[in-house]
Amino acid sequence: MRPYPDRAAALLLLTLLSACDLPSGTGGREVRFTLGLATAAAPSRPAGSFTTSTGWNVTLESAVIALGPVYLYENPPHLVARGPAGGLWDALVPPAHAHTGSEHFFGGEVKGEWLGQVALDALAPGVRLGDIPGTAGGVRSLSVGLHPPRTSIAGDAGRLEGHHAYVVGAATRGDLEIPFEGGLDIEAEGNKREVAGIPLTAELDDGVSVTIELHLEAWFDEAHFERLTEKSPRGRFLITRSTQAGAAWFIGARGAAAFSAKGSRAADQGKSL
Repeated sequence: MRPYPDRAAALLLLTLLSACDLPSGTGGREVRFTLGLATAAAPSRPAGSFTTSTGWNVTLESAVIALGPVYLYENPPHLVARGPAGGLWDALVPPAHAHTGSEHFFGGEVKGEWLGQVALDALAPGVRLGDIPGTAGGVRSLSVGLHPPRTSIAGDAGRLEGHHAYVVGAATRGDLEIPFEGGLDIEAEGNKREVAGIPLTAELDDGVSVTIELHLEAWFDEAHFERLTEKSPRGRFLITRSTQAGAAWFIGARGAAAFSAKGSRAADQGKSL
């Protein structure tokens, strides 16, 4: 019997790929870089104002989300990394999938990490999380945690009302206006509380700034607000996980379009925590 032919071929492929991707020589040196959070606004519109693919014009009056920890990785996201070699690897070792909507991601070496958590006011100017220790060298992706608010969370955690995120706003389409509010909760199942493989192209070094941008339009892009029926004590239509809008939010907040990241040598951005 021929033992584990695919595994042997995969190990050989890894050896060849490693030989073709030698370190640049800058790795190992400790640096300090700036990490910040901000909200990306739609062109010519203020933060929290956007149009969904379902035809609703949404204006958020309040939007808060608990974010952290953050990890920066040397490897690019799976889909970016795949080339001819990636296709060969997939043929030998099929990618492992977690629960629906999630995929395991091997980011390689962690080049920097922020282990805190902040209640981000997504409608306010960006926040500076501080000067973070890291390892010099290329960073090609990062991950962001979406966990319940901890007792040590920074920012105004009361606005989360015990949820992972909380919004208040209104959606209009034609003559119909739907005032709404509600919270987002993500179960501790698989890797659902982490958005991994967010693309980033940066060279970590002293003075480099990395900014993670939240895209609020991704949260409700597939929401059908007209299907909301239950109202909150404040008279707004209530978004819960059992509603279609809540399910759309759950998917959108964890999707590939929910975050982007960029690196620069710009000065500090936003206020310090």
